[in-house]
Amino acid sequence: MNIKSHIRTVPHYPRPGIMFRDITTLLKDPVGFRVTIQEIANHYRGEK
Repeated sequence: MNIKSHIRTVPHYPRPGIMFRDITTLLKDPVGFRVTIQEIANHYRGEK
């Protein structure tokens, strides 16, 4: 699954030159959200 495809980019928000990453579209998708959480957990698994 391509997680980036579930994240919306809003150019020039809140100011010119800023690229705002809107993750609400990812949070609304149960499968995409689950995959994201699993990827984050896998990345940090074993660290303390």
